[in-house]
Amino acid sequence: MYNINDDSQLRYTTPRKTWFVLFLSALLLGSCFWWITNAYSRWLHKEVYHDASVELAANASSLTLALERRLLLSDGLKAFVDTSLMDSHKLDANHFNRFAKSFIGPIQGIRNLSVYPGGIAEFVYPLQGNENVIGLNLFKHPNPDIRENALRTQHLNVKTIFGPFELTQGGLGLLSRQSIFVQREFWGFVSIVLDVPPILEEAGLTQVNKGIDLAVKAGNNVIYGDASLYERSPLLEKIYPAEGKWEIAALPNKAKLSAIDTKVQIIQLIFLLALILLIYLIYIQLTQKHKLQVMVNERTNNMTRANQQLESTYEELIATEDELRTQYRLLEGTERTLRQMAYRDTVTGLNNRIFFQERLEETILMAGSKNRRFALLFIDLDQFKLINDTLGHSYGDLLLKEVGERMTMLLTKGESFSRIGGDEFTIILPYLKDQTHLHQMAQQVVNLFQQPFVLQGMEYYVTASIGITVFPEHSDDAELLMKYADAAMYRAKEEGKNHYRIYDDTLNADVQEKIYIKNSLRRALENKEFEIYYQPQLEIKTRKIIGLEALIRWNHPKRGHIPPSIFIPIAEECGLIEPIGEWVLRTVCAQSKVWQNAGAEPIRVAVNLSARQFNQRNKLTELIKSILAETGLDPAYLELEITENLAMQDENATVLQELRDLNITISIDDFGTHYSSLSYLKRLPIDKIKIDRTFVNGISKEPKDEAIILAIMLMASHLGLTIIAEGVETTDQLFFLQQNHCHDIQGFLYYPPQQADTVLRILNSHSPDSVLAAEKQ
Repeated sequence: MYNINDDSQLRYTTPRKTWFVLFLSALLLGSCFWWITNAYSRWLHKEVYHDASVELAANASSLTLALERRLLLSDGLKAFVDTSLMDSHKLDANHFNRFAKSFIGPIQGIRNLSVYPGGIAEFVYPLQGNENVIGLNLFKHPNPDIRENALRTQHLNVKTIFGPFELTQGGLGLLSRQSIFVQREFWGFVSIVLDVPPILEEAGLTQVNKGIDLAVKAGNNVIYGDASLYERSPLLEKIYPAEGKWEIAALPNKAKLSAIDTKVQIIQLIFLLALILLIYLIYIQLTQKHKLQVMVNERTNNMTRANQQLESTYEELIATEDELRTQYRLLEGTERTLRQMAYRDTVTGLNNRIFFQERLEETILMAGSKNRRFALLFIDLDQFKLINDTLGHSYGDLLLKEVGERMTMLLTKGESFSRIGGDEFTIILPYLKDQTHLHQMAQQVVNLFQQPFVLQGMEYYVTASIGITVFPEHSDDAELLMKYADAAMYRAKEEGKNHYRIYDDTLNADVQEKIYIKNSLRRALENKEFEIYYQPQLEIKTRKIIGLEALIRWNHPKRGHIPPSIFIPIAEECGLIEPIGEWVLRTVCAQSKVWQNAGAEPIRVAVNLSARQFNQRNKLTELIKSILAETGLDPAYLELEITENLAMQDENATVLQELRDLNITISIDDFGTHYSSLSYLKRLPIDKIKIDRTFVNGISKEPKDEAIILAIMLMASHLGLTIIAEGVETTDQLFFLQQNHCHDIQGFLYYPPQQADTVLRILNSHSPDSVLAAEKQ
């Protein structure tokens, strides 16, 4: 309000109401700013702890690898001693020293390798500096912890880790010990003494770390870092080398946390200045309004009221117009979003199937009206499923995005590129000049895949197969153009992948053939056209028949024998593999029981499971239980063969365990022919691995195949898995496998696949002694 002073001048006094509004505004805005800065601070701390957790996990993984790399030496030393004892029944010191010298190689931090026959140290490498180890009796060692560790290792027959402890030569060390049994009798120990610092250094824990503080605890002893870190609610990662337990603790360091505080303080300062500015503007607005009100002459009150009414109406109109504009903008945004959702692929941002189908129809109409040719390219990635299954869907999505980016750079104006689903893409070339132009474009697409794709810092090679149709030569119908392009693409895959194929009439014949096979398959079960053959499996040491593999055959009424390589992929594609697989399981179990009732010795029969059958999971387990109950077959005489890809999928582990709990044998078929991680072999309930015939064929011909077989058998031996080699056809293959301790074999060298009525005669007449005697002649 205004007061009149003695000089008849007006003086403005701020009303209390204005101060109250300013106070409320400051309180409200200040609370909002305080909440925002605190939320921002919490988010920054969360991100720092998340980064610390990721870095801790990486360090834990590196430490695990560094430990396991050295502990694997114990397995190698044990295998050396086992082999030496098997060959000569004794261990030679010179042979041991040569082996140990070459075995350690570039691995840092190995203090010594030693062998304790009967628990007494007899062999040690290097001897220099370890002379006091010779003659040491672990069972009478003055250190009770070492005596207890030796007894525990002997009785449990496991690899143990002891320490850390102070080494006699100085420094901190670990000891890995493992028992050796000869014909189930305790023979002695193998031991490896390790330096702790090189392990920590190789794992990267001793490097200057700008982000986190680390500490490592082995058992109850802190061997690296600040022990007080464990009392401050740290992030923890646990690892379990051998029978030991290690913990790695981490917290973001002070520099990291101080940086957060600095950021928050800067934001708070900015918000404080903004708050002051806003309060000042509000003050100006409020006081100006009051000044105008007290300066208005009372004689113009009516006019003022009228003006106020006009202003109010005008403000309402402005508000209404603003609301309409806002709603219009919202509608426009919603329309754009819906259009994008309808025509855009959510993973890659490319055009989707709906867009492609509409564009193809439009292109047909335009090309037909102007008497113009155009081409349709149908692209399918060759190795996408392998990457998606082994590395995960996140890697698959990254790969699809990379493909989209490369292809988009290749296209020119008017050409459209779409992802129509999975790993399938299409290109429409609306202005096709001639065949040379088509070939050049197709080859450019193939060349795009010759360079590796970088996913999460790693390089992966993926190729593409392309099928091509041309309008109007091949068809003027969108559906047929796509169908023919699909047929051409599959022919490109059959011809070796990584190239393109233009549709021709012979491909249409292939499509018709595929349809004929599919229709015939639907009647084959009903007409009992399938038959099971059985190929015997022999124990290589005794030549005794220890199992059979069930192999399906199709006797077509018009075409005769149709190979499984032709009809099995089609059955999987159209979903008929599930009823066919169920028929095989039921037939094999019933036939096995018939042989037993006829007096044959019970024998295990192996049945292959397809991916579609295995994906039924709980239904598969219940189906097998039902068949076993129905036929009365003991589960111990049923073996299920699965592929490596199925075994690697974590979601299948539960089903495998359920089947294993039924006492069913689980084996991996065609082992070594797929890209995989071998870690699944120790995690999953697997009994047997089958060496693929492609490796067996290379025996005495290809040294690399022989090396792969030796590596598989050595690994399987340490994991306690049975090894069977398929496709054994020559005596050279037999003797190689026998000399390298393969357990079982299967192949035409002894028996081709047999019909069911022939198997009973073979089981009753087969004489292992006669087979061995014949081989010696």
